[in-house]
Amino acid sequence: GGAAPRQSVGSGRYTLLRQLGRGGMGVVWLARDGELGEDVALKLLPEEMAADLVALNELKRETSKSRRLSHPNIVRTHDLAQMPNEPPFISMEFVDGGMLEAMRLEQPGQVYHWSNLEKWFLQLCDALEYAHGQKIVHRDLKPANMMITQAGDLKLADFGIAASMADSLSRSSMRNVISGTATYMSPQQLQGDVPRATDDIYAMGGTLYELLSGRPPFYTGDLTYQIINVQPHPLAERLREMGVENEIPPHIDELVMACLAKETVRRPQSASAIAEWIRTKGQSILVPAADEAATGG
Repeated sequence: GGAAPRQSVGSGRYTLLRQLGRGGMGVVWLARDGELGEDVALKLLPEEMAADLVALNELKRETSKSRRLSHPNIVRTHDLAQMPNEPPFISMEFVDGGMLEAMRLEQPGQVYHWSNLEKWFLQLCDALEYAHGQKIVHRDLKPANMMITQAGDLKLADFGIAASMADSLSRSSMRNVISGTATYMSPQQLQGDVPRATDDIYAMGGTLYELLSGRPPFYTGDLTYQIINVQPHPLAERLREMGVENEIPPHIDELVMACLAKETVRRPQSASAIAEWIRTKGQSILVPAADEAATGG
């Protein structure tokens, strides 16, 4: 017999080609947009979400915010579609490439050398500076949300969307599905404060810590307690514990620890300050003096 007809969504507009990934936030498919004749990524939302109008409205708000973001290092969000008798889905730019989380596991010792990350982190700073300038905070920065294209450029995925799904799902039966995300969250975000740029900067520190050492700053036991109260181990110490060798430049060590500061004023205040620090190899001002930070609001 012939092959089964391909499944389609969006009242037939999108033909699902293959599954790209799945998680607590639903299933992501590569799909063909028949109308525009191009490939897109579709995130099919879990049924619990489809049935929860509050959650869906919150997600619509986040989607329309992230639609405004147009930047070479940000995965483009197109639309949130809801057709009768179909699961709602978010359509996004399809990035043909790898996920930084999986790519780390292929490195020697499962850690990255800073020299291989430098370009990507400058691109990440660029993307964040642009988004923060539009008052949009990512809220879920981590290696799994960073795509590397075939051309070797970084693209940040899931702006605001994963975090708002996590918020609404944690109010529902799916609470246990989303334990992974807290790993990179700042103390302020865990405690439910209004999202700020410095939350993304904290998560950037946690991401870099993991890429350089093989584990996030806190990864076992009571994460919430540790994120709020415990100082992360210095990178050199973590590498020794893991039995892994990695040469980390002193200015990058300093950057990671500054990003992971518990108090927002002790972190770099902008992604551009981080980019400048990376470019000058630590010859610029990373964190404003405490008295300036206090007056600077």
